Amino acid sequence: MIAAGILIVIALIIIAAELTNPFSRLSIVRQPFVIKVQKAGFYAVNENHRIILRQSWLWQRFAYLKCGLHTLGSRYVHSPAAKSATIDGIIADIHAHRFRPDKLLLISGDHFNALFVRNMGVFYYPMLDTRIGSSEADWQHRQIVYVQTLAYALGVFQKRPIPVTTIVTTGVYAATCINIAERAYPSDALYGLLYALAALSGIEDANAAPELMPEQHILSTHQLATQLLDGYTSTLRTLYDHYRAHVFDDNTGLIRTSLHLSGAKDITIRSSAFYDNVIFWKTTQLAGKLGIIKDDPVFLDMLKERIVERFWLPERGYFLEDQSPEAVLHHYYSSDWLIVLATGFLSPLNAAERPYFERSVDYIQKMFIDRPFAIKYQHERRAHRQFILARIAMAAYGGDAIWSFWGMEYIKVLLLLYEATRKKTYLQTADKHIHAYERSMLLNRGFPEVYDKKGVPLRTWYYRSIRQTGWVIGFEQARALRAAVGAKGRV
Repeated sequence: MIAAGILIVIALIIIAAELTNPFSRLSIVRQPFVIKVQKAGFYAVNENHRIILRQSWLWQRFAYLKCGLHTLGSRYVHSPAAKSATIDGIIADIHAHRFRPDKLLLISGDHFNALFVRNMGVFYYPMLDTRIGSSEADWQHRQIVYVQTLAYALGVFQKRPIPVTTIVTTGVYAATCINIAERAYPSDALYGLLYALAALSGIEDANAAPELMPEQHILSTHQLATQLLDGYTSTLRTLYDHYRAHVFDDNTGLIRTSLHLSGAKDITIRSSAFYDNVIFWKTTQLAGKLGIIKDDPVFLDMLKERIVERFWLPERGYFLEDQSPEAVLHHYYSSDWLIVLATGFLSPLNAAERPYFERSVDYIQKMFIDRPFAIKYQHERRAHRQFILARIAMAAYGGDAIWSFWGMEYIKVLLLLYEATRKKTYLQTADKHIHAYERSMLLNRGFPEVYDKKGVPLRTWYYRSIRQTGWVIGFEQARALRAAVGAKGRV
């Protein structure tokens, strides 16, 4: 009887997880914020007042279970490949599969059917790049799904203005806010919101080198961005105040060393990581640009100088991963330093800043971190630095696995270094990595999220890499940049 009861409970949880998956055919989830298209442009049907937050202990347990069950389902049941067998066809298939205005969210895919808020500013920052060529219908869909995702997140945070890593749908209009990775506070969730608003309004360009690439589209979201900013400024100000008070140490002028924050490399235990400090700098800059806080360029300049001084290892030629005693002792490196490109913290086109990139690339190549293709987080796994559950389930994920997103950022760095220096080795290396990803796309019929250290899509007893991840937008941006630097008269 007890065993039967347990099986019934498990079955009910699985059914509930499927019903509240916004991408399931059986989903009961509805969109509270929808963009409509008219001849005059986009307009919004905003019913965010319908959003209900379910934050009780029971609902939070369900949200965590739901995320785990979807991961297992993707591992053992379903991880679809693209139908096409060409590069452009695979890209088109992924766009049609992931960038759907009739769905609630922009997600990476498969088991990631909850909203990881950081995605809008990190893994999906190229979504609004007007220089990525595509059909007008596709461009329209990219804009709409991005706006709808941001608006949904803002509607949730208005109900509970405390930054979290993840928003999980738990009913028709219900959501539960949780922090994935040992409940760690997010370093980059607010950044995701502010970046999205700035990109939608045209304040922030979704390209690290817009001057090199011709426009392909016109951004049509300025008015919607203004409406969202006007409607949620007080929420964003409360979020920023909470974030700054929680993570920033006024005595050291950097991220607190007493915290573990959940960032892009969230399964690794770190203390005042370089990534987290750069994200704080950019979040504060965006908050000032958007009028959420008073703009303070002097503070930002001093903070940037302090971050570079504290983290750059001149004798080794790369940025220190974090300020933990272990990282300092062993001079740990991590490839999420590449966040400097997307945030504009540093640029290869700036002659004064170029050596940071040149020397870091030298180190990456010396340690074979970009082998067999770009790019691993580091040359060793360092599983002992990860949370115990992550270490058991997928230790390579935050260690020596190859990440497609960071690989694209690395390729862009190489291309921009070539543009600045005209050293053909940078261009040749970028081409090598682009071709490696193209071969992988054809072999795996998709754009896998993450690979093991040998270049095979990552698979463990618990986890399987997504094949059709929307991160392909970063590959498209890298490919467009390659076309620009290789145009007639530039090579």
